[in-house]
Amino acid sequence: MTKRFWFFKKYFLRFWDTGFIFRNVFVPLAVLSLYLFFLSRFLSVGVSQNFSRDLLTLTFSVWILVGLLVFILWKLKIGKLEFRKAEEKITGRDLVLVLLPLTPIVQYILSNQDILSPLTSLYLLGFFVLLLSIFIIGFPILLGFLGSSRTMAAVSLSLSFLITNMAALSLQFSWFEVGSLKIQLTVFSAIFLVAWFLWDLNLKRFLYLLVVVYFISNSIVQAFAPHENKAGEIKSSFPSNKMFNLVGDRQPPATPNIYLLIYDAYVHNETMLQYGIDNGAQESYLEEQGFKLYPKTYSVAAASLSTMSRIYNASAEIQGNMRSATSGNGAAHRLLRNFGYQLDAIFPTEYFFRGVGSSFDNSFPTVSLEVSDSSFNLITGAIFLGEFRFDLEFNKSQFPAFVENKLAVFNNVPGVPRFIDTHTGPGHSQNSGACLPNENELYKERLDDSNLEMRTDVDTIIENDPGAIVIIAGDHGPYLTKNCTLTESKYSIEEINRLDIQDRFGTFLAIRWPDKNFEEYDDITVLQDIFPAVFAYLFKDESLLQAKVNPVTLEPERVSGASVENGIIRGGVDDGKPLFSTKE
Repeated sequence: MTKRFWFFKKYFLRFWDTGFIFRNVFVPLAVLSLYLFFLSRFLSVGVSQNFSRDLLTLTFSVWILVGLLVFILWKLKIGKLEFRKAEEKITGRDLVLVLLPLTPIVQYILSNQDILSPLTSLYLLGFFVLLLSIFIIGFPILLGFLGSSRTMAAVSLSLSFLITNMAALSLQFSWFEVGSLKIQLTVFSAIFLVAWFLWDLNLKRFLYLLVVVYFISNSIVQAFAPHENKAGEIKSSFPSNKMFNLVGDRQPPATPNIYLLIYDAYVHNETMLQYGIDNGAQESYLEEQGFKLYPKTYSVAAASLSTMSRIYNASAEIQGNMRSATSGNGAAHRLLRNFGYQLDAIFPTEYFFRGVGSSFDNSFPTVSLEVSDSSFNLITGAIFLGEFRFDLEFNKSQFPAFVENKLAVFNNVPGVPRFIDTHTGPGHSQNSGACLPNENELYKERLDDSNLEMRTDVDTIIENDPGAIVIIAGDHGPYLTKNCTLTESKYSIEEINRLDIQDRFGTFLAIRWPDKNFEEYDDITVLQDIFPAVFAYLFKDESLLQAKVNPVTLEPERVSGASVENGIIRGGVDDGKPLFSTKE
């Protein structure tokens, strides 16, 4: 017991030395401050940048205090002021440490295979291997003449792991732009202390083993987790699609132009009023323009991709990559193409095309299957931001070009029948897992802008193409209640009420039919019934309504297990009640 005590006493007493503190504390703190300064200046505003800024203030303050301590110890001649020791040399084997911060990168790559081609995945992996190698091994070797290369490597390892893992932490702790410095410092300190002490105790092989096991185990778990199909994989046939089979090879007697105008996270006024927003004037405007409103519609899904892909396929089933349908290769698109329609899409971003390219005849933005650069930039941007935000790829500077292109298309009506698909705002909450204090007010601002955009769209279409079918729809709710995202992790089903379900699965639907002979064909319960109703109208064949989707909501995790069956709530506070109380 005495020998062990003296061993630890001797081990820790060597820390109290001018040279040791200078090499292992003063210089590494200076290097860390330099790292944080560049990160705080060059990263986009988000969790990682705010962390870098906050930690820089703390680190710089500690660095000054340590500098004073070194000066005092030097004056008292406690130890010698010396630089790097030869035994601290970093070798090529230390590259194994790169696997630690590379683990989150591999997880992000595997979980985003729906938008990443194999080549883009390889680019991402290679880019971060090179970057992390330089940061963890290269810089400590380069700066080793100033202080302990071992300590600087441990600092670089800890900081790089925290930065690459920040997006996962943001998801876990519901961070939006600002994280918890306490949690971030805990992660940073834990990695640093384990790495430094194992290295200092000549247990590098054990450190390597821990890193390798962590990398392999996490990568295997992520590799076998359920994911969408890989980028570029497109469903080529619809042998079991009911709508496709009901239509068959027939041609409709009339082919009016069809406009599908999707306004993301737009809902009917019954839901709006519960947010403290009265959107009645906009609904009255649409009715004055000849639209019929369908105030009790909802979606069987509660996100853009899962909702829209099911709309285009008129099916609750998803086979393959959902972007196959949203990029112009759905059952409805195939049928419209068979009818002689030209298919056009005007979107603000590549979101619905990403990873598969566009199958539309004309699309904005212009895309192809070669999406390596955009997908690469999207993922790296999210990693350095420290959060996979829903609006990451939305660029406000590009929005005017989207609107200009959209109106140009509306003003130019070709001689052939045309289907036009658009998708715009107002958009849902930030989905961090915690509502912002002014979440409703922010949504109201976006809604006002979208209402003006909608009026311009409608006025332009009616002026240039009055005989068209014009469909205005919201694809899902704005996520403004509870935690402003999926409720499953924080709320029990007993806490879920009608508004929570409307807030996620509720939609908006208004259709301007070319004439009054539509009422026997517009039997629409869920948003996924749009194309069965449209095709039934085109063919004047009520039997095509047999392709209607089973009106049962999916994705129960979005409302803690509650669901809606044929307009009736199942589970939660309002079990057995209608989803909507509005009388048509």
